[in-house]
Amino acid sequence: MNKWVNILKEILSWLIIIVIALLLSTLINSQLFALATVKEVSMQDTLFEGQTLIINRLAYKNKLPKKGDIIVFYQSREIGSFAREFLYSLKIINPFKKDEDESRDRLVKRVIGIPGDVIDIIDGHVYLNGELLEEPYVKGITMQADFRLPVTVGDNQVFVMGDNREHSMDSRSFGLVDISHIEGKAVFRIYPLNKFGRLMVTGTITKILNDVTL
Repeated sequence: MNKWVNILKEILSWLIIIVIALLLSTLINSQLFALATVKEVSMQDTLFEGQTLIINRLAYKNKLPKKGDIIVFYQSREIGSFAREFLYSLKIINPFKKDEDESRDRLVKRVIGIPGDVIDIIDGHVYLNGELLEEPYVKGITMQADFRLPVTVGDNQVFVMGDNREHSMDSRSFGLVDISHIEGKAVFRIYPLNKFGRLMVTGTITKILNDVTL
């Protein structure tokens, strides 16, 4: 009898540890840092499909994004309160349920304009506040799409584009992004291991610092 009691106690102790670990992981994922996998080719040659990034969810709690930041945001979902994000993270952590709609709605892009900026595209080039924007990270030609330009970025909004300009669905198509939809700033790349390193922004240029050479 005592043997079975000890076995049950052992099982219960492990279950408690697993539940606590799950709750702590969910808390970190919903409030501090999250993982994001690059799904498309729109950020080449800066980021490639299949790469895994760490997102700083605290980056824009008390300040606006900066031009050049690489951000993760939702097209249709607004980032909610502490409790709402915690419950949302519990839902998506379920390994038996893959939310394809959530995956398609969550995008990785670069911030081109912040509140007050005027964005225009002329002859395949981006103009920021009337001046030609130097964009050494761009792949391809930047053409206009459905969204009417020039546009002045409104309060609490940003204008975003992918670096692979000829293969990116971004603000040229769906318009300005509300800051309330931004999950956070991409700060670190953890996969693949030979690209392991921080994403550092200098001005409007994102440089990949390979902290580890494998």
